[in-house]
Amino acid sequence: MKCYLNGKILPQAEANVGLTDLALIRGFGIFDYFVFEDFKPRFLPDYLDRFYNSAQLLGLHPRVAKEELRTAVHDLIRANDVPTGGIRLVLTGGYADDCYTPTEGNQFILQGPFPNSYPERFVRGARVATYQHQREMAAVKSINYVTGIHILPWLREQAAEYVVYHDGTYLRESDRSNFFIVTADGELATAAAHVLGGITRKKILQLARERGLRVAEREVALAELWTAREAFLTSSTKGAMPVTLVDGKAIGDGVPGPVVQQLQAAFLALVQAEQHATR
Repeated sequence: MKCYLNGKILPQAEANVGLTDLALIRGFGIFDYFVFEDFKPRFLPDYLDRFYNSAQLLGLHPRVAKEELRTAVHDLIRANDVPTGGIRLVLTGGYADDCYTPTEGNQFILQGPFPNSYPERFVRGARVATYQHQREMAAVKSINYVTGIHILPWLREQAAEYVVYHDGTYLRESDRSNFFIVTADGELATAAAHVLGGITRKKILQLARERGLRVAEREVALAELWTAREAFLTSSTKGAMPVTLVDGKAIGDGVPGPVVQQLQAAFLALVQAEQHATR
């Protein structure tokens, strides 16, 4: 499998980043991730916008402009000649003589297989556990996933597949997904701040408004979760995935509800429409 590194496409086994890069020394860097089908990246302009916004917020120094990176994504997919898969964009903090001050970053693209969509979880709903944690600089898609990875053994002990973070009072997001609830009075609600601006989250909100659903981006109290009719996760690999069990308690009727099913169907239709549109 080939990758892209600082302007060149080369075999992944031959690519390397030096040991003094701040991504290794300090965990300082950003990434983004999206999928492609039939050689066409899904919602690529949205992901590139978020990637460069993360770089700006973190004060990172990209080596290439947005349009050049867009071209590189397409070139890499063609070079690997695999019709479906996942793409990971990465920008590091760069080599630092003092092991602290960012410099021009290393910029690379990795290609992997299309992710598992766990179809059984759309039938029975996902199992989630809540955990008190607020991601630092939540608007940045940082490479720092120390909390999410550290609690994996705990998550398995809870018999849960995903975590949902909260700050003690308000719901936030999952480690790799945004989180929505349908409240007791039928409002579709998701956190407005202190979360990553998910691309699938953005599409789901758009689709919900187009369908006349009552939508609110606001502070969502943790207590609202226990009276919610429905809950679901959104991400590039999930679309809208129903959540039916949180901390061992059933959400709503304990089965995927009509709102998430409607939105997932609409999201899949949107994906298909984009796939058939001109690049």
